[in-house]
Amino acid sequence: MAVLIFVFDIESREFQADVISYTAILQALSEYSPAAKIFILIHKMDLVQTRLRSQLFEERSSFIREASAGYGFGVDAKEPGEKLEFFATSIWDQSLYKAWTQIIYYLIPNANLIESLLRSLLTIISARELILYERTTCLMVTHVTRGTEGSNPFTDRFERISSILKTHKQSLARHTLMPVGSANFAELQIKTNSFMFFITRLTENTNLAVCIPPSEQIFNAARINIALARPRFEGLDVSGRKGAGVAGLRDYGGEGGQSQRGVEEGAVSGERGSGFNMGP
Repeated sequence: MAVLIFVFDIESREFQADVISYTAILQALSEYSPAAKIFILIHKMDLVQTRLRSQLFEERSSFIREASAGYGFGVDAKEPGEKLEFFATSIWDQSLYKAWTQIIYYLIPNANLIESLLRSLLTIISARELILYERTTCLMVTHVTRGTEGSNPFTDRFERISSILKTHKQSLARHTLMPVGSANFAELQIKTNSFMFFITRLTENTNLAVCIPPSEQIFNAARINIALARPRFEGLDVSGRKGAGVAGLRDYGGEGGQSQRGVEEGAVSGERGSGFNMGP
């Protein structure tokens, strides 16, 4: 699987020269990786007047698309679908997080299997939504949502959480004098009268954000069932170590020995009496 990520500066005064550099890369790409997917980031869109952003983005996208067609990077007749994907990005909003999230998702070879396991976990722990984040970059990998939550008006909530997590990691690094990439937290919890939310480690390289109904019983059962699910997800982690998930159960932040015994026994009951079972 091959990917090209090319960034065009919307303020560049040498756009034609940028396109020439881009097409030179396409020439080599068409020879060695003709099936590659290309992601185009038209960056610094915040510097363009709001009323002109959409028009300018479309103009640049159309020009780049036409320049790409001559090298075979357009709509493939054998494999229907656009080989190019365009994003209008800025460091001052969530657009850059959204673009990188789409790129990461495309690069995951077993995304469907991960989502299938997440949907099973969603049902078992009575969650409203599960969001999988990469630990180092805080970018969303994928998410699963119950049908009733699909109408959530905050469509950029995933990118907003990414931004909050990234800021939190930077704050941790600043106060602990650790590199930003190494500054991780064990768990983050938010409890309100209308929902409960927590983010915890799922695998060595991912964190799981969980939104559940406001119930302490569901909340506690969900945390333990996620601990039970870790070994299954560790097997899908590209960089995960064999057995890391089992060892990770010892890091589970439960309440004393009682919660640990529940993990070892492998049967934790929630409000609906559901124990964790991902199948064979």
